[in-house]
Amino acid sequence: MLENKALYYYKKGYNCSQCVLKACESVYNIPISKQSLKLCSAVNTGFGIGNICSVLVAGIMVLGLLFSEEDSKRLRIKFLNQFQETFGNLNCSYLRGSSTGGCEHVIGKTCNMLEKIIKEEYSKN
Repeated sequence: MLENKALYYYKKGYNCSQCVLKACESVYNIPISKQSLKLCSAVNTGFGIGNICSVLVAGIMVLGLLFSEEDSKRLRIKFLNQFQETFGNLNCSYLRGSSTGGCEHVIGKTCNMLEKIIKEEYSKN
C-alpha cells in the first residue's frame, strides 16, 4: 500500500523524499506540514550532489515521527542495513542508474522495506 501511494505522489511531481512523506501521511495518518515537504527540497537528489538517497532519508524521518527516540534509533539501523543489502549502495547517483531500476524502483522497494519494519514494530506492542 505504501509503495503505491508513494509512486502515485512521485508521478504527480513530488520529489523522492516528498513522495515518501506524503504516502506515510496518508497511510499512517501522520500530519506532514508544507514546511516539512519544503525541507525535502534540500535533501532531494542526494543532497543536491548525488550523495545519500533522499528516499532513505525520508524513511528514517518517518521512523522518527512514528516511534520513540530509542526505538527509532534502533529501527533506523535495521532500515539502513536492509537498504544497503538490497541495493548495495546508499548513493543517489548510483541508485538512479539503470543497474538498480532507477528512482521508481528504489522508491517502491524502499517503501516496502519501511512498511514491513513499521508493521513488525507495531505488532510487538
